[in-house]
Amino acid sequence: MKKILILLALVLCATNFLWAQIDEKLKKDIRNTGYLHNSPLPLDYSKSFEVFGLTKKVVKSDLFSDMEDLNGWSHEGIGGLKLTKERSISGKNSLRLTAPTTYPQFLDWGLGFGTSMASFDVNGANWEKYNRIRLFIYPNCEGDRSIYLNLYIENDGKIKVPDKYGREGIHEMNLINGQWNEVFVEMPELPRDKVTKLKFAIEVFGKERTMGDSLIFDIDAVSLETVENPEVVSGWTPAKNRIIHSTTGYRVQSDKSAIVRVEKHNGNFELIDHATNDVVYNGKINRKKTLIGDFETINFSDFKKEGQYTIRVGEVTTKPFYINQNIWDDSAWRVLNFIFCERCGYPVPGKHGACHADLNGTFNEKVFPVNGGWHDAADMSQQTLQTGELAYSLLEMASNAKEKNNQELYLRLMEEAKWGLDYILKTRLDDGYRAQTWGTNLWTDGFIGTKDDSTKRRKVRVHDRAFENFLFSGIEAYASTMIADDEMLKFNLQKVAIEDYAFAKERFDRLGFDELSGGGGGDHAAMASNSQYMANISYSASLLFKLTGDQYYAKEAAKAIKYTLDCQRTQPLKDKDRLRGFFYRDLNKKSIVHYTHQSRDFIYMQALTTLCETQPDNPDYQKWKASIEMYGDYLKTIMKYVDPYGMMPSGVYHVDEVKDSLNFYRVQVGISEGAGKDYKKQLENGVKLDSEHYLRVFPVWFSFRGNAAVHLSTGKAAALSGKFLNDKKLLDIAEQQLFWIVGKNPFGQSLIWGEGSNYAQQYTALLGETVGEIPVGMQSKFNGDEPYWPQFNTATYKEIWNSSATKWLSLISEF
Repeated sequence: MKKILILLALVLCATNFLWAQIDEKLKKDIRNTGYLHNSPLPLDYSKSFEVFGLTKKVVKSDLFSDMEDLNGWSHEGIGGLKLTKERSISGKNSLRLTAPTTYPQFLDWGLGFGTSMASFDVNGANWEKYNRIRLFIYPNCEGDRSIYLNLYIENDGKIKVPDKYGREGIHEMNLINGQWNEVFVEMPELPRDKVTKLKFAIEVFGKERTMGDSLIFDIDAVSLETVENPEVVSGWTPAKNRIIHSTTGYRVQSDKSAIVRVEKHNGNFELIDHATNDVVYNGKINRKKTLIGDFETINFSDFKKEGQYTIRVGEVTTKPFYINQNIWDDSAWRVLNFIFCERCGYPVPGKHGACHADLNGTFNEKVFPVNGGWHDAADMSQQTLQTGELAYSLLEMASNAKEKNNQELYLRLMEEAKWGLDYILKTRLDDGYRAQTWGTNLWTDGFIGTKDDSTKRRKVRVHDRAFENFLFSGIEAYASTMIADDEMLKFNLQKVAIEDYAFAKERFDRLGFDELSGGGGGDHAAMASNSQYMANISYSASLLFKLTGDQYYAKEAAKAIKYTLDCQRTQPLKDKDRLRGFFYRDLNKKSIVHYTHQSRDFIYMQALTTLCETQPDNPDYQKWKASIEMYGDYLKTIMKYVDPYGMMPSGVYHVDEVKDSLNFYRVQVGISEGAGKDYKKQLENGVKLDSEHYLRVFPVWFSFRGNAAVHLSTGKAAALSGKFLNDKKLLDIAEQQLFWIVGKNPFGQSLIWGEGSNYAQQYTALLGETVGEIPVGMQSKFNGDEPYWPQFNTATYKEIWNSSATKWLSLISEF
């Protein structure tokens, strides 16, 4: 009944909705999906990278395997390998790789239950004259709504593939069931001087509701090719004849800039009205020498007429983009679509049934179900805190939509947020305990107590760690202020916010920071520094003060932030800019705050600006303001290290941070020792500031890479401080983080599928390609400090992740 009422409200808002949308096709798609209820948004491949890639001129093509015999092929794992005459692209046969949809036990290798792998012995061939592999795949997987096949290339030359973290040379190919798929992967920088193996692999992830018993993939016509103008996949210089811009577009008052690499032009650019094909603006192309290279740039910030436009330089023209005051609202719908599809325990039409009902935990000898909220990523894991933070960002964006009188977006965001809030309440147990995390990598069988819900990573972690309870209390308090149509829920959220803060405070007062290292484990919250911890306490207390008016919480907020302020660097470094304003992890000041994967970098400015808002007469107000100003100056200063791009640098590092092992390895996922040598190399590939400090554009990281959540979080901090200080430069820096995500990066790709143009396949695993999906983010190559974005599609950097979606919504809510 509730769903029907929401749909009715959305329909009644249709007139305003038609005015609010920018993209006419999106407007129609949203209506046809029942406002993201009856189905997900349809996939538009026409603007995808893969469609563009297949138009490239092939200058050399050699058939690698025609699949007419099995010579050179072998099989390992579950399932089987054979030839089939049922269908082919060339010749009489194709190679058929099969696997069951489920398996009675877990193998010791591969993901999920295990892998069915076909391997071809390449015998150390040199493939350096080729830069692309192209092939055809026909999936015949009964009832499967998420189809992909993995491709592996192994090299035993100067540089080994896969690398030591198992990331290089692995490519997930997302496919359409029941038809031939023409697929390719470019490999301009993949080491391939001594290729030993070419492999195809089916990962067995269990039997989703509509699936049959088997997975069948027919593979044919594998070719090694050389194409003209292969993609540039590393560094700051774009490929030839590209105009690097925000493929979504710009707000009316945005800093509207772009980077040009066009071989032949007359020194000018033109802005073209897409509807009339008229030239509406002319400008000069400027040459610019920066710390990362020599570039040609354009700027049309003084053009402020709303519409749809293209940029033309010489004979190169971009795809259409928009100039609109509410440019980011369409992306909210698309990312919301992704979030909806990630719902756990809910039947998402066209994606999956009501899932994971058998996953359970135990508390006080009682068993309870834990499905609900949203899956964390492509692997269907779940972290209650991530669901909580996602619900919070949905509420932030709902507040933005309400302010703009965008009622239909407001209602749909509120509905989705309530789905997450229900899970927060569901996972609360007694005395501060909560069901916190579980992992699965499976569609489970629905029977409680079988291996797919009771072993290894699938066990639910239950604990009462104070850090999470502080965070949840703030989320619950903010949610209570936002609920306008359910008085009982509103009251309950206020009640539990007060209770959770009390649970957290009692434990923290008893154990201090030591409580963070015990009782949790296996989750991103454990990365938190002491300075972040205290900022989180302050912010949650401020939200409770806003909710209740109780001065107790005002005092708590002001007290907690003192520790954080004592962790801020106020003494200038010895570099030429005399940098200061960043934060250390704790009072020892051995390690500076950095994030490598998950990030809550915004919390410092969130806590401080909220303190200033709620307690303007506090004696410490000027200290809080000075801290915000100092941090804002720091952000503005370090942006020169990425000019003319706008991605926020990771920041300052001390040469001896790796020696502070407890802090250092807490923020690194996948390693726990032995990083000293690589740490030194990574710093040396950054910018030396003084004898003890370096600046890195990308984080120091190892196995887990991808920085979307990292720079979007710092972008949020820039927006918060910019609004408080009325500083347009900081607000421009904040918006540059959005531009980077949707195409103003050296590769000209939008990292949000379906948003803007030139968006590529991502590592979607169990969910399948989805409008609005956003990955972990851009990486750097090995120990370097330049962007690296190969087409190879694997975790972690290209794995779709709700944390990135959370940070996206949170940042666009500021505009």
